[in-house]
Amino acid sequence: MQITLIRHGKTQSNFAHRYQGRLDDPLCPQGIEELMQKKQNGLYPAADFVVCSPKKRCIQTAEIVCEQYEQLAQSGCVLIEDDLRETDFGDFEGKTHEELLCSPDYLQWLATEGEGVIPNGESKDQMRARSVPAFCRCIEKAIAEHKTAPMFVIHGGTMMAILSQFDSEGRSFYDFHVANGEGFRLMIPEDGWNPDARYPIYRLDGKIG
Repeated sequence: MQITLIRHGKTQSNFAHRYQGRLDDPLCPQGIEELMQKKQNGLYPAADFVVCSPKKRCIQTAEIVCEQYEQLAQSGCVLIEDDLRETDFGDFEGKTHEELLCSPDYLQWLATEGEGVIPNGESKDQMRARSVPAFCRCIEKAIAEHKTAPMFVIHGGTMMAILSQFDSEGRSFYDFHVANGEGFRLMIPEDGWNPDARYPIYRLDGKIG
């Protein structure tokens, strides 16, 4: 099994460098254009099962990058998984770093290197605690349906949490940061999926790290 994980395309909030967790921005025109170019360049592999965060930016991205999306949706092979949504940035939602520099809560959160709980939001560990089990549930469903090429179209934060959990090289959370529309492939060997195991992970563009 080859599992593909793709970060959604750009939104206007991405361009403005705004915290965007529970916000439900659609893709912006440039984000759509970038995805179409990456698709034309052959970045995205074929999929026989698609899993998306419920946010518009992820579903729209999946519709663009997955050639078989409509057919898979009609056959019940597209799954929307709420627990794969991005970190809830609480009081920081929709604001930029510069706009938040006057906030003591924000400065305290930065001092924890992003590990602390966000006021009226959640911590990285809380996000990991819901997204990793959700990923495992989706993989098990794909296996039960005899799929071999599932594609996840999710968020940067959830992707980093999942991949740092399963990486055979022990890389950390931020080692799996990629630009919008890019991603990784996680390779499952012939002896099968084990949620307690670790697996080889490669960038879709072939670059290392």
